[in-house]
Amino acid sequence: MRRIFILIIPAIFVAAGAYAQGIDNENLLVTHGPWIQNLTSSGVTIVWTTNKPAIPGITLTLPDGKTKFIRNSHFGNIDGGGLLHKVAIENLEPGTTYKYALNSVQILKYQAYRVYYGDTLTGKNIIFATPPDKSDKVTFTVFNDVHELSGKLGSYLRNNDRKAQDLYFFNGDMINYLQEHDQIFRGFLDTSIFYFASVKPFYYVRGNHESRGYLARDLRDYFVYPEERYYYSFDRGPVHFTVLDCGEDKPDNSREYYGLADFDAYRAEELKWLEKEVSSDAFRKAHYRIVIIHMPVVKAEKQNHAMTWLSANFGPILKDAGADMVFSAHIHRNAFYEREKSGFGYALLVNSNNSFVEVTADKTSIKALVKDIEGKVLSQYEVKK
Repeated sequence: MRRIFILIIPAIFVAAGAYAQGIDNENLLVTHGPWIQNLTSSGVTIVWTTNKPAIPGITLTLPDGKTKFIRNSHFGNIDGGGLLHKVAIENLEPGTTYKYALNSVQILKYQAYRVYYGDTLTGKNIIFATPPDKSDKVTFTVFNDVHELSGKLGSYLRNNDRKAQDLYFFNGDMINYLQEHDQIFRGFLDTSIFYFASVKPFYYVRGNHESRGYLARDLRDYFVYPEERYYYSFDRGPVHFTVLDCGEDKPDNSREYYGLADFDAYRAEELKWLEKEVSSDAFRKAHYRIVIIHMPVVKAEKQNHAMTWLSANFGPILKDAGADMVFSAHIHRNAFYEREKSGFGYALLVNSNNSFVEVTADKTSIKALVKDIEGKVLSQYEVKK
């Protein structure tokens, strides 16, 4: 990929993109966003949508007040022309505060040898900060099983210590299924943007419900994953995070899937990745190893098909690798398994569909507060190294 950094926005800019069929004079609008993805100590990706095809750019303000205008290109073509926009910003400094502003140039008509432009829409400056390369502490919040009840998520966030959070996890089943794109926005994303997602990152963990619906295959388009798949890992503070994808809950041949499920083979591929992941230096040398997965990985007698598979396959690997704590959801009730009771040597916290979890990990321990919709502390746990 080639990045383009320029100081002055050109008045006319030809770029490859969607092929608008005629002149459309409706005003260009930002319909959703922006939201921050894949924030690291050296880069970030900004995502937003518009109501009309556009060429996206970002004006980045550096700590010294200078600005850079950034567009991305792939294979020689400047990105743009669609309604969903992503701009990756690279070469940032760790532990540094920046400002970014959206820039969208409307494409009225795209022809082989002529492009007609409309509005140039610029946004306000939004402040964000890159994390330091090394830190002894990280704070994060876990939401799950919201099932498109955005009002509930809003109540969670109003009672969340947002200023103290470094990042967020959406641990699956934030939507019921994906039959239309707007479900993502009205279900949870617009609410998240209103409260935090324009300035702090979230990581999306796929649950079983996100695998359902006509547009489920488009889900990944709206997020940026460190390894371009639903299972990945990253480091923040003293923690190495391993995010796993549970897949669907029933057998692949269940009639509900109409012959379109292949999750057992998918999980087998993920298992191979996990075997390599736990042998990596980043995993082995981390002060804490925290796993985020929608379905609990725990030894139990009665479990659905996927949980039985995960327990039999992921559980022993995580046990041998010395995982410290696992955060899960799915069963719509709160549960906590101490290390000796999970069956795999790690502490397991399962969050219900009516609570959220605030977590602080420092050199001493991992502390988790489970709070209800009004912010009342239901329970608290501490896992020491």
